[in-house]
Amino acid sequence: MIIGIDASNIRFGGGLTHLNAILQFANPTESGFSKIIVWASQSTLNQITDAPFIEKTTHSYLNKSTLFTFLFQFLKLKNEAKAKNCQVIFAPGSTFISPFRPFVTMSQNMLPFEFDESKHYNFMMKVRLGILFFTQSFSFKKANGLIFLTQYAKNYISNKIKINPDKTIIIPHGVSPAFQQKPRIQKEKENYTHQNLFEFLYVSYITIYKQQWKIAEAVCQLHQEGFPVKVKLIGSILDSFEKVEKVLAKYPNSKDCIEYIAGLPHQDLIAHYHNSDAFIFGSSCENMPIILIEAMSAGLPIISSNSGPMKEVLEDGGLYFDPRNIPEIKKAIVTIFENHNLRTQLAQKSYTKTLVYSWQNCSKNTFDYLVKIGNEYKK
Repeated sequence: MIIGIDASNIRFGGGLTHLNAILQFANPTESGFSKIIVWASQSTLNQITDAPFIEKTTHSYLNKSTLFTFLFQFLKLKNEAKAKNCQVIFAPGSTFISPFRPFVTMSQNMLPFEFDESKHYNFMMKVRLGILFFTQSFSFKKANGLIFLTQYAKNYISNKIKINPDKTIIIPHGVSPAFQQKPRIQKEKENYTHQNLFEFLYVSYITIYKQQWKIAEAVCQLHQEGFPVKVKLIGSILDSFEKVEKVLAKYPNSKDCIEYIAGLPHQDLIAHYHNSDAFIFGSSCENMPIILIEAMSAGLPIISSNSGPMKEVLEDGGLYFDPRNIPEIKKAIVTIFENHNLRTQLAQKSYTKTLVYSWQNCSKNTFDYLVKIGNEYKK
């Protein structure tokens, strides 16, 4: 069987991490396929793994705007896939408007479906999210197979649009072994001073629903109140960085307790995970955050937003807060900073939970499912 992958709208972030990982661990013999053909922009193709059974293909439309991506799917992809004898297409970017059948798509972005989040964006972004809601809803309904990452995402989206449950499957993300580090011995709070700050790490691109400015303000206030804490923010800027800048300007001490690093290559994040004291995750809208699983695997004590699927993923391995409530964020930070025994317990619990997540399993389950859908369609 030849499998096509439409990665036309996969360009960065968790979608690219997922695509690269399942290709890296794909096993044609085990899953029953002979070849994978990936359609994507040249930039995306340059970032994904090479293998004898992977054919990388681009098109002039795929290296232009989103509109041209839609045009490629609608006008070009079916003929190209048929010419290459593809028997099923996987569209991990959620939107698929090609007439090719059968196809499997995947829910990775909750933002178009969580209307309370979209209201915080400007008019143009609201329009974009409205279009994505329409195109993804259409794709999910028409798909021969639909992959969800979490039960939360399946339940939430199924309440918004009518989906045949028999055509769905839950396949969670994996985590790279490179991030894995057993929880280390936690130091008591007296070991930290303003010359040796307790460092929280928050990795995520900068955008409204990630709430970085709320986290920054909570940390600045605590530092001003005498707590020896800081946060390191790592991530590319998508929008709303001015909110973070306002916080930095508001607190004269911000230069001592807020560190910002622009987006880094995925492998370069490992050292930051392994050298931080704790992890903070403030997002108010998620499907299944790879970043959170990486922090769990890195053996870090975690405080997390109580929104979305976080409690499904982290369970009792973290301390939770309302990501829009600064007093709650401050309380969680102080609680985990002051209690080294709690840090030890949470880190061990969350680390143990990640042992079931592997990209090898994710890849095998995904390609097994694609082959199954391809074979069923032929009958």
